[in-house]
Amino acid sequence: MSHSDRSEGSEPAGAGRRWGAGAGSGLVAGAAMGTVLHFGLGLMPTIGALIGVETALVGWLVHLFNSTLFGGLFVAVFDRPFFAELRGDVGGCLSLGVIHSALLGVITGGLLLPAAIAIEGATSLPVPTLPVPGLTASFEFGVVIAVAHLVYGVVLGRAFAAFTLAEGAVGWLPIDPVDR
Repeated sequence: MSHSDRSEGSEPAGAGRRWGAGAGSGLVAGAAMGTVLHFGLGLMPTIGALIGVETALVGWLVHLFNSTLFGGLFVAVFDRPFFAELRGDVGGCLSLGVIHSALLGVITGGLLLPAAIAIEGATSLPVPTLPVPGLTASFEFGVVIAVAHLVYGVVLGRAFAAFTLAEGAVGWLPIDPVDR
C-alpha cells in the first residue's frame, strides 16, 4: 500500500512520529515557559514543593516532566480528523497550541494546583510577589502565569509544526519533517 493510499490515522510510523513530536514539543515549550516562571516569579522551588522538595532543580524537573506529558496530551486531543486542516499549516498549529495552553492554564490553575496545595496541607501558595502587597502583587502573579501559558502554547504549536510539517521546518533544527 502506498503512502497516498493510507489515511493519516492508520499509519503506525506516522502516528508514532506525531506522539514523539508532541512530547518533544512539550519539552521545548516547557523550557520556554519555565524560563518565564523562573525569572518572572522565582516559582520553580514552589513547583518542587508540590511534591515535597522545595528546590529549583526539582521544580524544573517536575515542570519539564509535566510539560512533556502535556505535549503528549496535545497530540491525544488534536490528532483527530476534525483538526486535520488546522494541523496542516504552521498558523493552525500555533492556534491549536494557544488553545491547548489556555485550557491547561484553566485546568491546572483552577483545579490541579488547588488540589495539590490541599493535599500538601497548605492554606495558601507561597508565591514570591512584588514588594508592594495586595492587588498589585496578585495582578503580577496572574499576568506572569498568563504570559507563561501563552509562551508555552506558541512554542508548542511552532515546535509541533517544525517536527511534523514539511513547510514548517526550521532550518537550524536537526530533524526531518514528516512527509505529507
